[in-house]
Amino acid sequence: MILALETTEKFGSAAILKDRQVLSEIVLPRNQRSSRTLHPALQTLFETVQIIPPEIDVVAVVAGPGSFTGLRVGVTAAKVFAYTLGTKIIALDTFQTVAAALPMHAGMISVGVDAQRGDVVAALLRQTRPGHAEMVKKPEMMNVNDWWKHAEEHENVLFAGPALERWGTQTPAGLILADEADWFPKAAAAGRLATERITTKQFDDVWALSPIYSRMSAAEERT
Repeated sequence: MILALETTEKFGSAAILKDRQVLSEIVLPRNQRSSRTLHPALQTLFETVQIIPPEIDVVAVVAGPGSFTGLRVGVTAAKVFAYTLGTKIIALDTFQTVAAALPMHAGMISVGVDAQRGDVVAALLRQTRPGHAEMVKKPEMMNVNDWWKHAEEHENVLFAGPALERWGTQTPAGLILADEADWFPKAAAAGRLATERITTKQFDDVWALSPIYSRMSAAEERT
């Protein structure tokens, strides 16, 4: 049994899976912060599936990159749950969680996360089979205009990721964009990815796990 959490933005989702089958998934309200809505959603999930928290074997959490507040909420909740109940924990990145959940695409997939100040953190991935995506080019921070250049460097590039919420209306002509519903990572997709890690026993250290932020805070950059 897997509890999957995704709060890389101000909102997010949570799901309970058995192996790769989604038993229930809740999308958190977009008009409220996940710090207020995650706990009630978890209560509803357990009531819907009719299990109790100790029956969870693994907690999967999308650890970023993403927003400061959202990431802290999800990662902290996952760590507290895993530590309190002694469950295994698996951290997944935003890029693979988004790319793996997209319909099969023959070309590269460029996933971007908004890093503020006109920048994005973007990575290039390739789907190898349904529900799975491999990293081709590691994430790096760049100006949004440089992100669009992925379409010039490779053929048939599909753009996805949370950064499109801010920049999707300003894309150059001819770019291929994923459907808006597929821009954001989803808890169910994270749970399915976690099943692959479970089979190879690739678990994370609950003490060492920390959020992956898109960039340092303004205060940290000044030091």
